[in-house]
Amino acid sequence: MTVRPGLPLRVEVIPGEALLERLLTHLPAPVTVSVTCLPHHGPQEAVQTAVVLADAGYTAIPHLAARSVTDRRALAGYVHQCMDAGITEVFVIGGDLPEAAGPYAWSGALMQDIADLSGGGLRMGIAVYPEGHPAADDEELVATLRSRQDLASWCVTQLCFDPETLRAFPGRLRADGIELPVWAGIPGPVRVSRLLRLTRRIGVGQSLGFLRRSASSSNSGSVMRQLVTTASYDPAPLVRAVDGAGYAGLHVYSFNDLAELAGSELAAPMTGGR
Repeated sequence: MTVRPGLPLRVEVIPGEALLERLLTHLPAPVTVSVTCLPHHGPQEAVQTAVVLADAGYTAIPHLAARSVTDRRALAGYVHQCMDAGITEVFVIGGDLPEAAGPYAWSGALMQDIADLSGGGLRMGIAVYPEGHPAADDEELVATLRSRQDLASWCVTQLCFDPETLRAFPGRLRADGIELPVWAGIPGPVRVSRLLRLTRRIGVGQSLGFLRRSASSSNSGSVMRQLVTTASYDPAPLVRAVDGAGYAGLHVYSFNDLAELAGSELAAPMTGGR
C-alpha cells in the first residue's frame, strides 16, 4: 500500500470465531464496522455480532438480507435488538438464498417495514453495482434505486477491482437521478488466496471478471500479475481512483484479514498511524 486515503473509512467483517478479540487486537474501537449477513449465518448472527461489537465501543452496522428474514415478527426482533444496543444504521440487501425464507423476496418491502418498526430510528444503506447485476439490467437497477432512495440514507458499491469503472460511478449515479451519498467498496490488503476463495462465497465474485479481462490487457495486466505473484492484494490503485471522484468514504472489504489491514497505510486513519 503506497497511499494514505483522505476519505473516511469503515471495515466490513464476517461473523466468526474470536472476531471481537481480533478486532480489539488489530483495529481497536472506535472504528465503524459493517457486519455481513451470509445465507448460512442469517440475520440473527449478523445482528448478534453487531450488538457485541457495539457493546465493545465499535460503531456497528449489521446487514439484513431480505430473503433470509422469516417474517415481520423476526424482523421486529432484529430492529429492537439494534436499537436497544444503540445501533443506528443497518445495511439492507436482497440476499443470496435461492428462495425467500419468508415474505421478503427483495429489499424494498423489508426497508418499508424497518422504517415502520423503528419509527425512522434506523438509517438504512443499500447496495449499488458499478459493473451491473446478473439478475437485472441497468435500466431495472436504476429504477429500483430511484424507488428506494427515499428510504435509504447512503449506498455502498459492490466490490469492484476496476479503477476506471469505480472512479466514473458517482457521476453515473448522479446522471441517473440518484443523489444518495455513495461509499466505494474496495478490498483491503487481503491475502490473495483468501480474496480469491471468499469473493464468490460472499456474493462479490462478479468483479473478478475484471481481473480475468486484465490478464489479456497490456495496460491492466499488472493487476493479474499481482494476484499471481504477491502475497497480498494492493488496493492503492483503487484508492487513488476514488480520490476526488465524489465518494463519501471507503468501505473496506476485509474478509477478516485484519492483521494485513492493520499493518497497511489504509488503516492508519483508524489506528492513529500505528
